[in-house]
Amino acid sequence: MLIRATFEDIIEYGDFVYRLAIDPTKSCYPSYSDGIKTRSDFFASAEQAVTKDTSELLLFFIDGIIEGWLSFYWIPEEKYLQLNAFNIDYGAEQALDELIGMLETKFTGYTAYFGFPGDNLAAINFLAEHDFKCIEQDWNHSFFFEGYTARGCSSRVEKISRDNFDRFQMIYRAGPETFWNADRILETLEDWTIFVYGRATPLAAIFFRGNGGYYEIYGSVFADDVFREDVFRDLLKAALDECYRLGANYLTYFCGDDEKLILRESGFRCVGRYVLYIRTI
Repeated sequence: MLIRATFEDIIEYGDFVYRLAIDPTKSCYPSYSDGIKTRSDFFASAEQAVTKDTSELLLFFIDGIIEGWLSFYWIPEEKYLQLNAFNIDYGAEQALDELIGMLETKFTGYTAYFGFPGDNLAAINFLAEHDFKCIEQDWNHSFFFEGYTARGCSSRVEKISRDNFDRFQMIYRAGPETFWNADRILETLEDWTIFVYGRATPLAAIFFRGNGGYYEIYGSVFADDVFREDVFRDLLKAALDECYRLGANYLTYFCGDDEKLILRESGFRCVGRYVLYIRTI
């Protein structure tokens, strides 16, 4: 049974649920096992889910026994809904079934985005069997800037602004299900840092955003969809140096198999597999 949570519930059950949040077999994304997000961040997120008009925190019970909680938020103008916590000890399938039933009633027409660790087999198997589509499978990495020294980047790397945004558009082709397409990125360009590699013709790009010491690389793209190791290394150096200049303490990057070895060599720590499922409710 799902029941709307209160501040008192957060105090009563928070320690139990936090233990679930740091277990990738019993939680969702955002991950609290990445070495970056803290226990304080966990409680702040739960409290925000209770107070905001566009989010909910729900307790999950089976036969009167608390099994955890889940939360989600939505953007009405975008018909966008994202799972923000799913920390369930037992009965993940039942919790998802009840959640989806509630969403079908209250959020018809929204597209729901549910991200999980690859280790949470109960959740991802359920989603795969209930008309959710997997649109992303990546490796989650964390980088810690303590002791970092700027490395310098290639002269072939160019920073993107509104004046030369067309160079990024030449190589970034987001799919129809991708929320952060080029138009949305351009609308909020002040929140983004984008580097493109290539003088005459752009060959690749890397782009990220963040604040408060925490940044996340959203992606890297190649003009012909062919990964170039040397190009990626130069773009990654530029991103790390710029994050360092901006005062970053941590950097997150969800990448594919091609980038994984280079990230490890560059000092990133692999947290685990990330899978993203979506469905229009």
